[in-house]
Amino acid sequence: MSDTVSAEESARLCAMNPKRAFGQVMGELAERDAGLSVVVSDYGRRLNLDHMREVLPEGFVQCGIAEQNQVEVASALANEGMTVFAPGYATFITGRVYDQVRVNLGMMKSPVALVGVAAGCESGMLGASHMALEDVALMRAVPNVEVFCPADNAELASVLRLLAASPRPAYVRVNTLDGANLHPDGVTVRPGVAEELFSPDGAPEVSVIATGTIASRAAAAARELTAAGTPTEALLMPTVKPLDNVLVDALAASGRHLVVTLEEHSVVGGLGGAVAERMIATGGAPALLRLGMPDRYLNADTQESLLAQVGLTVEGIVASVRERLVRG
Repeated sequence: MSDTVSAEESARLCAMNPKRAFGQVMGELAERDAGLSVVVSDYGRRLNLDHMREVLPEGFVQCGIAEQNQVEVASALANEGMTVFAPGYATFITGRVYDQVRVNLGMMKSPVALVGVAAGCESGMLGASHMALEDVALMRAVPNVEVFCPADNAELASVLRLLAASPRPAYVRVNTLDGANLHPDGVTVRPGVAEELFSPDGAPEVSVIATGTIASRAAAAARELTAAGTPTEALLMPTVKPLDNVLVDALAASGRHLVVTLEEHSVVGGLGGAVAERMIATGGAPALLRLGMPDRYLNADTQESLLAQVGLTVEGIVASVRERLVRG
């Protein structure tokens, strides 16, 4: 199966919940790959896996509420040549299992694709314990693990197909926000290669680099800033690891007034940290504004409310950029 998602598929997938989109892709893969295995820790019943289980019942492995065991089982199957996906709550499939990830995916390079569902603030009503706000930082610190943050369901499908065709240690971050289709013409994800979401006429003064579903707000903010007289481009970083170093180096040397990173993740250790590290290493960096979740735990609330509290609405993003430009 090609990892390219067509325009027609993009429209259909982006009308779904990401969990349903995940299950649909697993079903498609099961029809083509008898070695597919989806290893779950109780969460599997929420992932639209009925068709996958009908086609390939032996490929569904239920580990119960035991994420550490889930990663061990997934790694053992992958080491035997199976195509393995291990989905679960993002906060648990990264934090609770960190030692298993380091040893199996990092040191042994077991080609397992961990899929973190309900990332960011999506499960905010369940409290801080269920908010995955440190998951990217954790996973990108593990050698040999690639970190994917799809911006919509079309990109998610492309990533899943890519990892099925070419298994490797990876973390795929999935959440729901705004339901935008950022790829109306289709998409083929390439690790370490950014995409342009919006470009103003003429040279931009500000570049906003976003990752994950909050990228839709980066594009909206860039349009608003541009319309108000501050030419701003919006760029999408589908992988935080590998980072698009060519793009970051170009921005560092571009003379931009400001580079902004945007993510539904802690400002510590995620996309903002990765871009800052690269810019510091290469020198000549412009001003950098990192927008994301603050370095503290928030009380239980809805995803929309939590994002509004920390200024991650379109209006809040625009205001933060303007404030930083005024400071110089």
